[in-house]
Amino acid sequence: MKKRIFGNIFNLANLFFILTLLSFLLPSKYKTEMSEGLKSPLVFGIVLVIIEIFFVFQLLKPQKNRSARDIFAFVYGFLFIWELGVSRFNLLPYVFIPAPENVFHVFVSDTQTILLGFLSSMYLLVFGMTSSIILSVVLGTVVGWSPRLSKAIYPIAKAVSTVPALIYTPYIVILMPTFRSASILVIFLSIFWGSFMESINNTVFVERKIINAAKVLSLSTPTILFKIIIPFNIPRIINSLPIRCATAIMTLSAAEMLGADIGMGFYVKFALNFAMYTKAIAGIIFIGLVVTILNIGITFLQKHFIKWSY
Repeated sequence: MKKRIFGNIFNLANLFFILTLLSFLLPSKYKTEMSEGLKSPLVFGIVLVIIEIFFVFQLLKPQKNRSARDIFAFVYGFLFIWELGVSRFNLLPYVFIPAPENVFHVFVSDTQTILLGFLSSMYLLVFGMTSSIILSVVLGTVVGWSPRLSKAIYPIAKAVSTVPALIYTPYIVILMPTFRSASILVIFLSIFWGSFMESINNTVFVERKIINAAKVLSLSTPTILFKIIIPFNIPRIINSLPIRCATAIMTLSAAEMLGADIGMGFYVKFALNFAMYTKAIAGIIFIGLVVTILNIGITFLQKHFIKWSY
């Protein structure tokens, strides 16, 4: 027990955490050489504390203790090198690699813009992703139930799915009457084909004894499909959601960079167009944070609401 407590307190992650905080006390060349100057480290310090709190909670889980220490050691190590190399010694080209204090301060100065962009992107993401998954699961289950349909449609779906959605995103943005409809369609197509093929495979590989038991009970085909096969395959559907979610956000961000006037991708594109690299990096960090939180939410959903698996 004492060894475990000692390891939770004195580890590489916490060492880098303390070193990063102490580096705030060093004189800053960035502050003297940059016309913009160095922002207050308060926001960056708050971010470090939030990360540390999350780290402590992860350490309370014995099965994740070692991996948590390794992951957070890398995160803190990166932040320490960034702080020391840029904010304190100004060793890197400050135009392209701004100080972390300035980057995280963007979340305070541009809170409203970032929040509105987030809400816009989440509306498009949820609508496009939900409709795509529901339709692909239903159609994939129906097609997988019929060997004839499966043999005819699966090769076509496999061929179409090899074309990345990013390739035809510019065309869809031009073709559709509004950007919202174009974004939803792009998200829909980026997820649909892979999820559709996965649903066909899930239906084909459902255990025969389950199907035979349902037939013995004289259940109708719709009942078997929607009350047995789809619920039976929900764990696989949930397991694939992190990949689907990352694909959807990547495609949405690309679409927003092409034709949007609001959104997470637009925020990054707008900042890059005007060489505001501090805001661009803040936008990239924010998108990564959103993906991480969505994946955590999916994991929570899987653990607490999906009690069966195979």
